[in-house]
Amino acid sequence: MESNDVAMTFWEHLEELRRRIIISAIAIAVFTVLSLSFSKPIQKVIMFPLETSMNTLIANAIDATVGSEGSTLGFFAIILRAGTSSVNAELMKIGPLEGIMAFLKLGITTGILLALPILIYQVWAFVFPALNREEKKFAVPLFLIIVVFFILGATFAYFIVTPVVLQFSAQLLPDLPNRWDLEKYINFITRLILGFGIAFELPIVMAFLSRIGVIDAQGFREKQSYALLGICVMSALLTPADPGSMLLMAIPLFVLYQLGIFFAYLVEKESEI
Repeated sequence: MESNDVAMTFWEHLEELRRRIIISAIAIAVFTVLSLSFSKPIQKVIMFPLETSMNTLIANAIDATVGSEGSTLGFFAIILRAGTSSVNAELMKIGPLEGIMAFLKLGITTGILLALPILIYQVWAFVFPALNREEKKFAVPLFLIIVVFFILGATFAYFIVTPVVLQFSAQLLPDLPNRWDLEKYINFITRLILGFGIAFELPIVMAFLSRIGVIDAQGFREKQSYALLGICVMSALLTPADPGSMLLMAIPLFVLYQLGIFFAYLVEKESEI
């Protein structure tokens, strides 16, 4: 009788996992169809880093906070706009299927990104019942922190890293025209956004390792040189193969590593209480 209960519990878990996977697949499919239906706005989002320089973004931020008149920052914003120019590059469809493949890839990628909160929730909802009472107390705040840090990383990649890297790449070898493959451009944007979103979870991972007793805050401090090497390797893997994007990921990651040490310290203090 006891073995039947165990078997029933196992199959119930299997059925729950199947249900979560189906919900996730439906969410991706729905958002993908919506993305393909609204391809024009998505195309503008993809083209935004190519058509907007960092100077314009900073000037817009200044205007939104202090205004464009009657201040030193407002005058600085005018100067920034005077020197702005979009990336001197042209996207090309190479081959008859290039447009179709880029269109589908763009729709699927956007669908996955839009469905990501649902996907994360499904994973969390599957794991949540297995947590004890103390772990459940921290589950919801931890879930929100994970989502917030992913959004921060993706936003940083889209608004800061991508325009800088595109401008830097376009200005290299100025005698050669910049004709970029559309599909590779989409891959570049997607990989950069996802890479930074994942990389910004570093403080959460460090706090978790401290929580389960793998390494404490002092251990993280002592291994900073090894961490810097690992960050450089991870940045090279998660970003396109150019020094600009690698450095733009490595520097914030090292700052996040310091934040992770602080998080680990807080977790240790909380467990001592």
